[in-house]
Amino acid sequence: MNVIKIAWRSIQHRGFGSLLTVVSMALGVMMVVAVLSIHGLVSKSFKSNNSFGYNIIVGARGGGLQLTLNSVYYLSKPVENVPYEYYLAFCDKELRERDLKHSIAFQNRTNVEDTSDFTAAFSPFGGLASALSNAILDDHIASQQDNAMGLGKPGIYKKYTHMAVPICLGDYYVDPETEAAFRGVATSPNFFTDLVLDIETEEKFEFAKGRNFERKSIENGFFECVVGSVVAKRCDIQVGDRLQATHGDPNDDDSHLHEQNFVVTGILKGTNTPNDRIVFFNMEGFFLIEDHVKPVESNSVLKSGNDDPDSDSKDDEKKSAMPIVDPFADEELDGEESVADNKDPVKSTNDQNVVGKPSAAKSVDEIVEVNDQRIALPIEQREVTSILVRTSLDDEFDVLTMFLPPLINDGDIETTLDWTPFRPERAQKAAQAVNPVQEVASLFSVFVDPVRWLLLALTCMICIVSAISILVGIYNSMNQRRHEIAVMRALGANRTQVMAIMLCEAILLALLGCGLGWLAGHGLNAAISPIVEIRTGVPISFFDFAPSIPIGIFFGGALPDSLASIGVSPEFLIIPGMMMLAVLVGIYPAISAYRTDVSQSLGK
Repeated sequence: MNVIKIAWRSIQHRGFGSLLTVVSMALGVMMVVAVLSIHGLVSKSFKSNNSFGYNIIVGARGGGLQLTLNSVYYLSKPVENVPYEYYLAFCDKELRERDLKHSIAFQNRTNVEDTSDFTAAFSPFGGLASALSNAILDDHIASQQDNAMGLGKPGIYKKYTHMAVPICLGDYYVDPETEAAFRGVATSPNFFTDLVLDIETEEKFEFAKGRNFERKSIENGFFECVVGSVVAKRCDIQVGDRLQATHGDPNDDDSHLHEQNFVVTGILKGTNTPNDRIVFFNMEGFFLIEDHVKPVESNSVLKSGNDDPDSDSKDDEKKSAMPIVDPFADEELDGEESVADNKDPVKSTNDQNVVGKPSAAKSVDEIVEVNDQRIALPIEQREVTSILVRTSLDDEFDVLTMFLPPLINDGDIETTLDWTPFRPERAQKAAQAVNPVQEVASLFSVFVDPVRWLLLALTCMICIVSAISILVGIYNSMNQRRHEIAVMRALGANRTQVMAIMLCEAILLALLGCGLGWLAGHGLNAAISPIVEIRTGVPISFFDFAPSIPIGIFFGGALPDSLASIGVSPEFLIIPGMMMLAVLVGIYPAISAYRTDVSQSLGK
C-alpha cells in the first residue's frame, strides 16, 4: 500500500478544503519569510556599516544618536552646525594655512599692513628709522596674530587623526520629473579619496562614470557634484547634467529652490550603503549659495574672563576703524559698511548672474571666466554639520576612540576660535564627539531588536494559527471519512498504516503551504524592493535570504560549541519547523483514525 499516494488522493478529494488550508499556511509562512529577510537584510546592512570608514563623529552638542543618524545614515534633521574652524582642528598645517589666510581677519591684517607701509613711505617725517620701527612693530603684531591663528602649525588634534572629512546637510535634490527627493550632502573631495567604506577591508569608493569633483575646476569653478547610484538610476542622471539644490526639506513650506547649477562630474558605483541615495555637492560651492553664507559680527563670541566692562566698547572702536576686505568684491569696503550693515557678501557682488543659473546668452568661455574669478567663502562665515574622523592608523588597539572624545567634549576644541573677532552670530562654543559604533549598537539594543522579536512573535503566532487550520481541516473530515477508513481496514490495512496516512496528509499540506509561502514571501520582497531601497538604501532581490544566525540559539546551549557556532539562515528552518508542527497537530486526527471501529463504520 502506497501511503503517500493514498494521502495525496485524499487531499485531492477534499480539494476546496485542502486549498483553504494550504493558503492559510502559505500566508503565515509568507509573513515569516518577509519579516526575516527584509528586517534581517536591513539590519545586516546597518550593522555591517559599523566600521563606516571612520570611528569618531564630531558635531554640535545634543543627542549622540541623532548626530549619528544625521552623519551616517543622513536621517532626521541636524540639531545645529559647528564652526568651520573645528574641522581645521583635525587638519594638517598646509590645509589650515590655506584656509586661515583666506579669512576676513587675516585679510584685514594684511590690508592694515599695506596701508601702514604706504603711509610711512610718503610721510614727511618718515625716514629709515620710522620705517624700521614700524616694520618691527608690524612684525611683532603679525607674529602674535600668527601664533593665535596657528599659522604653520597643524590642528590641535591632527596628531591623533589620520583623516577628517567635513559634511554639511540641509539641502535636498528634487527630481523635476518624478518629484522624488534625495538628501544633498556638501563635502570635500577627500570624501571619495581618503574615506573608505570599511576599515577592515579598506574598500574605497569607485565611480561607474566620470570623476570626483574638484575643489575648484577650470570648467565649472566650485560648482560640481557627484551622484549616488540610486539617485542616478531613478532620476536618469548622466555626467554633464546640471542639478539645482532645494534649500530645506521639500515638504516644508519655507523650502525653496536654489538657482545655482551644479554640474554632475561623476556617478558612484553601488555600495549598498546610504551613500547610494545621496547627491554630493562640492562644499566650496555649497558655501557660496544664498542662505548658506553666515553673517559676521565685530564682537568675538569668546571673551576672556579678565576683560573689563569697557573693553568691549574700546575693541569695537578699534575694529570699526579697521577696513575689512570683502573677498567677494573687487574693491575694499570700510568696516562700518560691511559689518554694521551685515550685508551678504554673495548678494553684494556685481550683477553678473554669478550665483544664479547661468544665462543662456553667456558663452561657455564667459561662464568659465566667471567661475574662475569666484573666491571661496571666508572661514568665519562657514559652518559644517559634522566632521567624520578616523583616528591614527598607528592606534592598533583603538585606544584613541576612547581617549579623544572626552577631550573634545570637555571643550578643548574651543581654543580654535580664539584667533578671530569675526564669528558667525550663532556659532557653537563647544562640540561633542561620539563613537558611531556604540551609538548604532545602542540603537539596535534599545529599539530595533525588541521590535524584531515582537514581529517574529507575531509571525510565529500566524504560523501556529495556520497549523491549527490543518488540524481543523483533517479532524472535520474524519466523520465523513470513517467509512473510507473502515474499507481500507477491511481490505487489509492495519491501524499503523491508517495512522501513517493521516500524518502524511498533514505533512503534505504543510509542505505545500510552506513552499507556496516561501515563494510568495520572496516574491513580495522583490515587489517592494524599490520602496525598501528608497527608505533604507538596501536593495533586496528575489534570491536574497535572511542573514545566517548561529544554530545554537535554537537549542539553548544543548549543542557542542563546534555545532552551535554553525550559521544557518532562519528561512531554511521554516519548512522543517512547519512540518514538525504539522506532525504535532496531525497526531490527534491520526489517533482518531487509529481507533476507528471497523464493524460500526462499515454498517453506516
